Amino acid sequence: MLIVATLGLIACTEEPKPPVVVVVPEQEELPTYTIIYLAVGGDTLDEAIERSLANISKSALAPNINLAAQIKWTKGYASNWSNGKGEVCRMVIKGGESSTDFTTVGDNNYPLYDPDNIADFITWSKRVAPADNYILLLAGHGNGWHPEVGIEATRGTLRDTDLQRYVSLEELCTGIELSGTHFRMIQMISCLMNTMEYITPLSLYADHIMGSCHVSLMLCSEIHWLHMALRSIKSDKESEFVEALGEYMGYIKMEMGLQDLLLEKVDFSITDSRYVASLNESIRSFADVVDGLYDEQESIGKEAFEARYGATMEEVESAVAGAYYYITAYLDAEAMETTEYLRMAFTYDLVDIVRRASRAIRCEALATAAAEVEQAARSARRINYTTQLEEIGEVFYGVTLTNGEQWEARGYESAGYEDTLFDKTTGWSRLLKRNNITLRY
Repeated sequence: MLIVATLGLIACTEEPKPPVVVVVPEQEELPTYTIIYLAVGGDTLDEAIERSLANISKSALAPNINLAAQIKWTKGYASNWSNGKGEVCRMVIKGGESSTDFTTVGDNNYPLYDPDNIADFITWSKRVAPADNYILLLAGHGNGWHPEVGIEATRGTLRDTDLQRYVSLEELCTGIELSGTHFRMIQMISCLMNTMEYITPLSLYADHIMGSCHVSLMLCSEIHWLHMALRSIKSDKESEFVEALGEYMGYIKMEMGLQDLLLEKVDFSITDSRYVASLNESIRSFADVVDGLYDEQESIGKEAFEARYGATMEEVESAVAGAYYYITAYLDAEAMETTEYLRMAFTYDLVDIVRRASRAIRCEALATAAAEVEQAARSARRINYTTQLEEIGEVFYGVTLTNGEQWEARGYESAGYEDTLFDKTTGWSRLLKRNNITLRY
């Protein structure tokens, strides 16, 4: 009894314990994204654009992801989404919702190429679907950079088939500038867009640039797969965004593997814009060396030049003429009709050009400059996917390669090639104007 009483006394006199407080950490808000989709129909693209939108509209978007879209349908294309009048329509889908509702904002004469209209769409997208981050998708016909053939100015993207007019690179950049928007990524779902002439100015407006050097395909699932990849992001860390881009590229690879490709040679690359300036610095150094070699051969004569370097500049040109040409697959595809405006897109692989030039001559300065271009290109090219490029192995960036005769005949100067930010930065046109390379097409 004594023991029990004592224990009881202790129990009665013990001070009460404080209550247990469970601290539940606050749920960190997910970063928000708005995908801004600017698309133009034409040929078979209207159907592809419709399928893209239908795919993403089947179910609700993730709560932190929005979609704002503007489409110009081709006149005569009639479906559940288009009335056949070739109008310009807009739609918005907020996070957590699904919708197929459109609003008409313009008729068939609506000038997509007007920078004010480009800025208006981007600004509208930010107003109706505000977010922490914006991603711009440009879907339509693209054609690299070359002056013009026939009635079309083809140095642009987003070709308006009805008005037979492209949105030029300058108009696109001006529209983005007017909108005051910096994008986490700009993706060009268009042919021949991953070129230095495009990457250079667009890198000022986005952290990452995605595009293809080849004649490309619209997979009709780009918005869907991008939405899926963005869902995995939990914070605004750059590493997480890059990881999501890798996931997005993985989805693209999977989709490419499921499709029966008419064009077997395909590439997609994602560029880190931070490295574009250093890539252009290395290209300028390479162009400086080549320009100097031309001057030296003119000064001392071919015989003395060959004795010094083991080759003439004509032999260097012959080697460069074999560089990888991005529309070869298109030109060789028997099932496809080759059109003149694509044939004139003189877009070759940058790294293959500098490699071939440096290996054709014994010049340490040129070898060093070429190696620096390749290293800088590898640093800029964050993520890359290619198919069936056995003859070259890998590709980097497209760049214009023409000769002095074609420079004059095609009117590169009057078309403003020397006014491009790429040429102002690198002086690449110096090489285009003075070489006599025999082009294959």
